[in-house]
Amino acid sequence: MPRFQFEIAVLLAVCAGASLSFLSVSKLRSTNGKIQLPLHSEGNGSEELTPDPFDVTTAEDYLEGYPIEEEKFWKKTKWGKIVLSILFTAIVALQCACLSFFIPGNSKDLTIGVIHICFPLYLLAVTLRSLSQSTVEPHSESIIHLAALTIVASLTQGVIAILPNTPPVVTPLTVLAGQPFLQYASIALYTVSTILVFVTPCGPPLHYPNEAIYSSKVVASTTNQDKANVTGIVYTSPFGYLFFTYTTKVVMLGNIAESLEIGDLPIVPASMRATVNFGKMKRTMQNIRLKLGKWRPRAGSGWQTAYQILRLNTEVLIAQFLLAAVSAGMFYVPAFFMQMLVAYLEKDPDREQRGWGWVYVVGLFLSYVIVYLLTSQLWSISTTTIQVRFRIQLNSVLFAKTLVRKDSASSAPPKDKDKKDGEDKNNKKDEEDDFSSKAQIMTLMTTDVDRVSEFAWHLFALVDSPIELVIGTLFLYKLLGYSCFFGLAVTCLFLPMNHFAGKVVVHAQDNLMKTRDERISLMNEILGAIRMLKFMAWERSFEARVLKIRTNELKYQKLNYTIETLWNAIWNGSPILVTLVAFWHYTVIRGEVLTPAVAFTSIMVFNELKFALNALPETFINMLQSLVSLRRIEKYLNTAEVAPVPPIEQQSQTIAFRSCTLTWPQDRVQSSTQTSAAPSVASTPRQKFVLVDLSLNFPTRELSLICGKLGSGKTLMLLALLGEADLLTGQLLCPRSPPNSIALFEKMDKNEKWVVQGITAYVPQAAWLRNASIKDNILFNLPYDEERYQKTLEACALVTDMEILEDGDESEIGERGVNLSGGQKARVSLARAVYSRASILLLDDVLSAVDAHTAHHLYHQCLKGELMEDRTVILVSHHVQLCAPGASYIVALDNGRVTFQGGREAFQGSGVMRSLVQATDVDNTADDKDEATVEDQVSAALEGKSSEDVSDPSSETTTIALAPVKEKKPARKLIEEETRAIGRVSRDVWMTYIKACGGYGYWLMFMLAFVVAAFAPVAENGWLKIWSGSIGDDGTSPHSPSFYIGIYAAVCGVGLVITTLRWFVLYRGSIHASKVLYKRLLETVLFANTRFHDTVNRGRVLNRFGKDFEGIDSSLSDNFGRTFQYGISTATTIITLSVIGGPWFVLGAIIIGSIYWSVGKVYSQTSRDMRRLDSVTRSPLYSIYGETIAGVTIIRSFGASSKFLRDMLRCVDTNSNPYYWMWGVNRWLSVRFTMLSCTIIGLVAVVAVANPGISAALAGFSLTFASTITHDLLFLVRRFVSLEQSMVALERVKEYSELKREPPEFIEPRPPASWPTKGAIKCEDLVIRYAPDLPNVLHRLNFEITPGEKVGILGRTGSGKSTLALSFFRFVDPTEGRILVDDLDISKIGLTDLRSKLTIIPQDPTILSGTLRSTLDVFDEYEDAEIYEALRRVHLIPSDTTAQEEDTLNANVFRNLDSPVSEGGENFSTGEKQLLCMARAILKRSKVLVMDEATASVDYATDELIGKTIRQEFADNTILTIAHRLRTVIDYDRIMLLDQGRIVEFDRPRVLLSQPSSKFYALCKATGKEEFSMLKKLSGL
Repeated sequence: MPRFQFEIAVLLAVCAGASLSFLSVSKLRSTNGKIQLPLHSEGNGSEELTPDPFDVTTAEDYLEGYPIEEEKFWKKTKWGKIVLSILFTAIVALQCACLSFFIPGNSKDLTIGVIHICFPLYLLAVTLRSLSQSTVEPHSESIIHLAALTIVASLTQGVIAILPNTPPVVTPLTVLAGQPFLQYASIALYTVSTILVFVTPCGPPLHYPNEAIYSSKVVASTTNQDKANVTGIVYTSPFGYLFFTYTTKVVMLGNIAESLEIGDLPIVPASMRATVNFGKMKRTMQNIRLKLGKWRPRAGSGWQTAYQILRLNTEVLIAQFLLAAVSAGMFYVPAFFMQMLVAYLEKDPDREQRGWGWVYVVGLFLSYVIVYLLTSQLWSISTTTIQVRFRIQLNSVLFAKTLVRKDSASSAPPKDKDKKDGEDKNNKKDEEDDFSSKAQIMTLMTTDVDRVSEFAWHLFALVDSPIELVIGTLFLYKLLGYSCFFGLAVTCLFLPMNHFAGKVVVHAQDNLMKTRDERISLMNEILGAIRMLKFMAWERSFEARVLKIRTNELKYQKLNYTIETLWNAIWNGSPILVTLVAFWHYTVIRGEVLTPAVAFTSIMVFNELKFALNALPETFINMLQSLVSLRRIEKYLNTAEVAPVPPIEQQSQTIAFRSCTLTWPQDRVQSSTQTSAAPSVASTPRQKFVLVDLSLNFPTRELSLICGKLGSGKTLMLLALLGEADLLTGQLLCPRSPPNSIALFEKMDKNEKWVVQGITAYVPQAAWLRNASIKDNILFNLPYDEERYQKTLEACALVTDMEILEDGDESEIGERGVNLSGGQKARVSLARAVYSRASILLLDDVLSAVDAHTAHHLYHQCLKGELMEDRTVILVSHHVQLCAPGASYIVALDNGRVTFQGGREAFQGSGVMRSLVQATDVDNTADDKDEATVEDQVSAALEGKSSEDVSDPSSETTTIALAPVKEKKPARKLIEEETRAIGRVSRDVWMTYIKACGGYGYWLMFMLAFVVAAFAPVAENGWLKIWSGSIGDDGTSPHSPSFYIGIYAAVCGVGLVITTLRWFVLYRGSIHASKVLYKRLLETVLFANTRFHDTVNRGRVLNRFGKDFEGIDSSLSDNFGRTFQYGISTATTIITLSVIGGPWFVLGAIIIGSIYWSVGKVYSQTSRDMRRLDSVTRSPLYSIYGETIAGVTIIRSFGASSKFLRDMLRCVDTNSNPYYWMWGVNRWLSVRFTMLSCTIIGLVAVVAVANPGISAALAGFSLTFASTITHDLLFLVRRFVSLEQSMVALERVKEYSELKREPPEFIEPRPPASWPTKGAIKCEDLVIRYAPDLPNVLHRLNFEITPGEKVGILGRTGSGKSTLALSFFRFVDPTEGRILVDDLDISKIGLTDLRSKLTIIPQDPTILSGTLRSTLDVFDEYEDAEIYEALRRVHLIPSDTTAQEEDTLNANVFRNLDSPVSEGGENFSTGEKQLLCMARAILKRSKVLVMDEATASVDYATDELIGKTIRQEFADNTILTIAHRLRTVIDYDRIMLLDQGRIVEFDRPRVLLSQPSSKFYALCKATGKEEFSMLKKLSGL
């Protein structure tokens, strides 16, 4: 019987037994019940009855896909299985024949023979069982078992077959004879069956509907029409799984197509889809808690979330750890075979017994193949599976949290940067808990989630490295004896440094993250307030502010780099030190001779150990960084939430406050638990506004009005009804929309009643609009009802706008509605609520942004029209005169207290009303008949040539004449699709980086450092060769071992210093490049023209400043350096080997190099495309984050939370697909490169055995270098592609660094410093259009304004009023004509000079976060006394100087200049923000002041007071005021009336009012009888 048959029989029996037990367990599991979809309401009994509104998973989400040509597949597979059955039957017959030869033998032989028969019999049984299987799970299970068993049988039988009959040269062995023919036949049959099983697919190809996972836009752009659109990993064969053949389709697709689209890529398996992962993560967070005995982790420590995410992914993590353990065990097997091969060549230099040589060659080759296949699978699981899953799970759960989290980001003050050190330390912990800025929440969802998910790459090192260290140590012991322990003891010295370095790393990383947060937060604000910055010419000042934070950030980045480099130096030094100590002890102390075999094998093992030792600290650092991020994520997940909303039928329909005290939401975890006993008012934090003791009862199905002065708490009252405010005492009743309302309404019955009782809708004061078409904004995911939609447009006065907008209701709204006028934004926002199915409408000051005529229309046609029948409307408004007569219930507030509540009659009789309306005797007996005629008059006067706003990008308002009805064209894109480059990264981009790093001197130093460092290993190995070769035949050496070890130590030491220095050189250039490139991008974006800011999504620009720059800062330089390092290392190795191997080696290198090149080329094209797609698909994801964080209150009020969640999960799927394939393609390349590497090593070994002319030393040297070159080549390609992918970030940054800029800041000669001294304005033939392809907006305007004149500019929404205002600041330059200010043509003046000398108070007030002082006095130019005076002038603080007590309830925050201002000033009402902008204008004191709807959101009484202030303060200044309130401008010097971009009237108000035919007369008359007579009186008639 052949050798080792007993051992093989035992192995086969064990494998078959294991397979049988696995199959039995799986059979038991499947009979216990079919797989159920998870039940989503887990918990106590009461919860089970309530479906979870955030459960957005459907049954289809769990499907892998629908089989294609299923019958045909199973038929074909059946034939394959029949062939297998025949093969296994033949093996059984052969084994029986074999047994007949051994029957006379002993019982051991008989047992072996029986096992050899039973094994193929078992294979036959499994195959026959699988013949009836026609479903994927059991079939794939059978195939996997057969594949594993046949490969074991083939390999073991094959290895035995090649063992020679002669004893080996290295170790003696007993030889037995056998029956070669039967044995070889059996091996052949096993091999054929193995191949057949390996290529059998595990299931039919699958199709999954694209529209179930992607948005309609992605589906429309798909060009790949392949039906089998689900990734092959689900149904591929075992061979395909091991060699990633299912990815070949993607690689080739990327190579053929000019550019890939998301829809062209195969869809990921169900376990990788966002909905499935979100559902699982949500249940895990609800049901799984970390506890060890009585110990539980502190909330916010990060351990809880870490435990939950590990528990959720237990299966893949176990697979990862098992693979890591096996591959770690296999790592030293190639070294073992290499040692055996070199030893054989030493013992048999004439190659007399080549048989054993071939055995070692096969062993070497197979061990490399197995190691590389295992590590490929290990990396595949780590990157494509675990990493992508971590990312999806954390992202989705953070987004879901945002949808239920209290919106305290809006009302929270920013951090105070100027705290004392002691104070700072105490508050540091609090600060971290406080996610007050919206940008911080964005950072959490992007940077922090990425950091945690990327830890998946390092996770397996926790298992892999320790095993490698143990096996490596044993190997070294075999080579060097106990000397190796002296060497390894040195590594223990490095362990305490771990702890210290860990602390430093976390601290540096923490600081880096904080400064990055701060910078992104400021950039977010700057981009949001870019128009104001341009109006004020503040670009340079804010540039300096950002660069100051950036310098700080780069300081921490540099510190991080320094720590990393020193850390790596220590860990690179540790194996060198270990080697030195071990060799020193071996040669000097023990006096052993260091032979080449011992020296080179030890070095190889030490190098393998170096990887293990290096992996541990890197993993350790990454683990700490991930924990920092997890801590932040967990803190956010623990923040306070709004109260959950019960189903509609369980809610009371009453709307009432019962003894309530309310305040703005507080973001503290504790407050969410204090539901039983509400704390007293005293616990309200200082500087928080409180609504005290409310007892109100709003009538249902009626209109109620909430009025009150500026900042009296009206918005807070509406938010309280929505459940968004904190209830301190009392009871609050108001129905709220369940989070899944919109999702449930998507499909509705024709006969169903439209208005659903108990559903709410909310219209905020500052319109929140999505970047979508007007129609989509109004429908807000509800089904389209033509009749209702048209009625809504009419009621909201949007019909005319739709006619005038080029694309009608398909016109795309820019981000934050930039391309609509204030009035249009307000009306679209209102239309969304009117169209909705809500029965309760909460409207916050919707009439303030429109003119008197439109306000009149909205009130009568919309708020009191047929669409409001059966609906409860609660309106906050300053238009008391207009609204009070129709309101059933009125509430008046003043500084947080109710001053009046009751019916309209009582209100009209009370003194409260007089304080809120314009100063006049109110007589409410309006003549309906007369009013109707006024309406007709106004319509006749203003709609004769009806015209409205063409909302062109950079405009507030624009106009064109009404064109005849034209055929409908597809709507134009306003927010342009994000472009992505195609093909290779261009030379320009490379040159940009090279120049940014430094000049010729820097690159010379760089080249020198890297080239010298590359020769360090050659010098080290060269000296070892000299040392080991110095021993003569008599065993003596010309020098003492101390001499050799001394020089070896010196060579290694110098090498270490140089290799460390090269990284310092690299990072110096990298920091310089980061500085230069950031400054360039920042400057370009700040000075880009406004059209860019209006047409480009803010998330996209932030993506450049955030994610792209994070890549440039942290990974670009690393990839650049490593690519260079591996390139030079490869070149060095090839040169060295060419010198030794001669021309034949050079020829071989060229052939294999060309194969490498072609595989690498195919890969790099696809990989680059994947990276670009990944970058481009991030932007919509960031946009939906941004939109949701900003509009969470509106989303919740409409009940759209679950719809937004589903949309976000679609975006996550769209983004994770290219990311998944990016790593899939990486694995595809890896496995092919490593197989080529194995071939090279195999060939080198074959040549060494075949050619007796090659000595053992030369063979060992060649093999060592062959193994390093393959590693270097693989990493060279991988790093180069990573470098190209990092360059994509630079490419995107470069694109935005070359934007078209505004005209220059300064033009010589500059105007005098005192200009304008008078304030005279002259317009000559002014023609303006927004773009060459758009119609004119202003048509040949000619007018003169004398110094100090006050001019009111009136006109319908969209008549060109704001355009005229913008033209004074050169936001749009004249197409023809010119504007002169004090006889200077403004087009000849630099923008900074012009804008800094004029002042505008814009329609939508913008203030930046900080304190009240920093908002009003951005650059510390004024004294506190001046600031207080300005606040008095705008009536934000009373003129008396009485100090208020510290604990006054609802103290006036404007009295304290250190009062916090939150991001975007959201802790102030719109009216208060407008007054702050006016106070800023008073401080600036420009000669020319333009006011665009500057007091639209201010109550009438305050408006009148401000009117007086303006007349007193700006008596000598020229003022242009755009207003909808006629009272504001009635006493001005002149009135300009615009219509369709032409001046129709321009004269004194008195003159115009004395002409009944004038349009101004018609406008005034439309305000009602009383107001009309009052206007006449005020104008002096």
